[in-house]
Amino acid sequence: MDKSRITAAIWPWGTETREQMEVAAQEVSNIGYECFESVKQAIYAFDLDLDAYREVLKRYNIKPVSFYYHIPKRGEEHTLFENLEKELEFVANLDVKRVCLQGTIGRPKVMDNSVMDSELEIITKFATIAKNFGITTNLHPHINTYVMYENEIEYCFENLPASLVSFAPDTAHLVAGKCDPCKVIEKYIDRVNFTHFKDIPANGTSSCGFAESGVELFLYSELGTGCVDFRRVFDLLKNAGYDGPLCAELDHPPMSNSISALNNYKFLVENY
Repeated sequence: MDKSRITAAIWPWGTETREQMEVAAQEVSNIGYECFESVKQAIYAFDLDLDAYREVLKRYNIKPVSFYYHIPKRGEEHTLFENLEKELEFVANLDVKRVCLQGTIGRPKVMDNSVMDSELEIITKFATIAKNFGITTNLHPHINTYVMYENEIEYCFENLPASLVSFAPDTAHLVAGKCDPCKVIEKYIDRVNFTHFKDIPANGTSSCGFAESGVELFLYSELGTGCVDFRRVFDLLKNAGYDGPLCAELDHPPMSNSISALNNYKFLVENY
């Protein structure tokens, strides 16, 4: 396989300081990763200083391929757009062509078409601005957000043009949203432009689960240690000719970020 496609999600190392990003870059590059995904917040650790950011990339011979955004809770969604053009200019100047966008944080008491239509307006506005910078927006279904369950994913993709919004499936979050990840990925395979790979325990109801109050209790796991059928996921992507990043992510590693990053890297090399 093309190992250069294997991507590390480095936000678990921290997003507040340059030192956190440098430690992540050093550890994942030592493992063999050539690229990574970061998050919007981490941009501000560098105060939007491109030269300083590029210096770290050059030092560890690693490059970003995506930055992750989320829509804040309702009433605060305007904050997503306050500095968006400056942020996307920074991202574009790093030659990054993709961003992921997570739906609105929290779950309303009633999720109906009017709520989803308001979500589509935010996604459309974001994706339109990103497109102006040559950046593709990849919608990322996520636990405890407005785009979590299969019907919500379906509503979005039925009403958002493929020319504007692509798909970034996350294998574990799809399971957490009571979806069959293989079924959903296969249905929207033509939109897949980025991928998040993590696993989730099969017996999730005892040690993890979703509280309807909106509290996230899922405990995700390293690749190959849970219930996700990665063989089928990988075959779907290969057969469709997907040639984008293969991003390994783990929110709370059992031992350390570097150990889990190594285990996930080995899994992808041996199984993809």
